[in-house]
Amino acid sequence: MPDYNSYEMTPKETRRYYLLAVSVLLLAGQIFYQSIFCSVLLALLSVPCKRLYVRRLAEKRRASLGISFRDLLYSLSASFSTGRQMPEALKEGLEAMRLIYPADAPIVPELEHMTARLFRSRDDEAATLDDFANRSHSEDIRNFVDAYFICRTTGGDMEIMIAKASALIIDKIEIKKELRMLTAQKRLEANILLLLPAGLLAILQVLSPDYVAALYEGLTGRLVMTAALGLMALSYAWSLHLTNFEAR
Repeated sequence: MPDYNSYEMTPKETRRYYLLAVSVLLLAGQIFYQSIFCSVLLALLSVPCKRLYVRRLAEKRRASLGISFRDLLYSLSASFSTGRQMPEALKEGLEAMRLIYPADAPIVPELEHMTARLFRSRDDEAATLDDFANRSHSEDIRNFVDAYFICRTTGGDMEIMIAKASALIIDKIEIKKELRMLTAQKRLEANILLLLPAGLLAILQVLSPDYVAALYEGLTGRLVMTAALGLMALSYAWSLHLTNFEAR
């Protein structure tokens, strides 16, 4: 099972990334340099940029796991209220998650993996849950697993503990979801601001090429364009950093 701090792209995802990244960088090279050579050099940046793209995919997968874990907590709480133990609760949770999420959603294969370890391989319950918490790199999942084992070790009322822990973690996940919705508009604005200068420059090249001709002639024009492109990339990266509250 995967470690959620990393992401392994499929061949299809890799081809799609390079097709999109190379196309965008070639277009940017033509807009800012009007040079095939410079466009090709700029397109080579798609190789180091892949690491940033993979990091973004890993963050999206962790966020998806966190949201689906909230729904799993509802199922686990209901199962424990009827006297189920953790293995049976996870099995019922798997059936519930299959009704809500597609088969490729992170929570579904995770529950399939855990129930297989518990029922088929007869693995230790603590090791199974601890492995899931470690690979998820999620504070919410880790807190739930720790609370469960503390209650089991001390002999506390499992039903009450699960209900209270689930309620607290669900509230925290809901707050994170609201924060994502609030920052989504800012990320959209950052995308628009990134495209706006390039769009205006492309329009000027078509409607008034003489007006911007000096920017494509000589070393000074190249340096100005390179600085503009660099500042755009820097401002976009900074805006993503400001709106990515989970990375801090």
